[in-house]
Amino acid sequence: MKLMKKIVAAVIVLILALSITGCHKKNEIAVTVNGFEYTSAYYMCALINAYREGQSEVQTALGDKFTSDTDYFKQKIGDKKFDAWVKDRAIDILEEIGTYQKLCKDAKIELSDEQMNEAQNMAYYTWYYYGYGQMFEPNGVSWNTYLQFNVDSAYANLYFEHLYGEKGEKEIPAADVEAKLYKDFIIADLIDVTFSSEKDTEKAEIKTKLDGYLKDLKEGKKTFEEVYNDYNDIKPEEEKEEEKEEADKEESTEEKEELKPIDEYAQILGAKDSGYDHDYFDEISKMATNEVKIIEKKEKAGYILVVKKDIKADPYYRENMDITIRHLLKDDEFNKDMDKIFKTAKADVNSFAVDRFKVKKIKEPSYQ
Repeated sequence: MKLMKKIVAAVIVLILALSITGCHKKNEIAVTVNGFEYTSAYYMCALINAYREGQSEVQTALGDKFTSDTDYFKQKIGDKKFDAWVKDRAIDILEEIGTYQKLCKDAKIELSDEQMNEAQNMAYYTWYYYGYGQMFEPNGVSWNTYLQFNVDSAYANLYFEHLYGEKGEKEIPAADVEAKLYKDFIIADLIDVTFSSEKDTEKAEIKTKLDGYLKDLKEGKKTFEEVYNDYNDIKPEEEKEEEKEEADKEESTEEKEELKPIDEYAQILGAKDSGYDHDYFDEISKMATNEVKIIEKKEKAGYILVVKKDIKADPYYRENMDITIRHLLKDDEFNKDMDKIFKTAKADVNSFAVDRFKVKKIKEPSYQ
């Protein structure tokens, strides 16, 4: 009997020991890259991003064959099964983040207050307004972890600016930036109408209204602001109230005044692969400055009332589009160079912390 009691006691001690060693601690370090430590929740954030990337890869590869019933886990990306690709990509993402952080640390550069605010604002909007929180939070990623992940990801752009920005090691001449800007981008005031379920009589009424605006603009009887307000049924008193609210906001902030576009109604239109691609860029770019025109959309899908403006006359675009243009000019070169550096990165993975996360168990949000 005494022997039996000793055996039972030993078993209990062993069970307790195993239960203690099997627990995952809060803020457990899952992956370390270049001395930068990332917790299990942070790894999960990378895994979800990899999962979304993988879904996009599958959708692109399948094209018209993709349907809402497509089982991602029966697909391959390259020569890897979907779940294997996602797990590998999650580690790649952390290696990339850790590499950029180290490069910036070695270069002794840090995110400016403006860059930090941009990263934080982007995290806030994607989490709360684009519904990312509904994807990440149920999978164990808190808002604070998601925020930190987004801030850390901003070091990639910081390092790019360090190389290719003004006074950077590989600075792009201002003349090249301006040439690209004025070649691939234009600005215009637009009233864009796309038909949905309108009857022919309603379409005709819209065209008649636009023709009237066209005539008034050409003859100088109305400004684009007046035309825009009329089309969108914005009353003058509503507009004044909005202006007052904006003025109150400006008075209540101590931030420095930002450069704003001269024409608040102007929209940026870009050539193909510019990030601002517009279906009618070529046609609008051939118009003269201040020329007014109505463009009928392809397949009679609607109309666009256009007032072509001069992008060169507004310094806002040269300043605001600067980093966008630099990326367009040098992203291919930058990414190729970084891929070589990423291959030398080595993640120290805590398998005990990582292996408990299964790609198949990632919870998808329900928007019903």
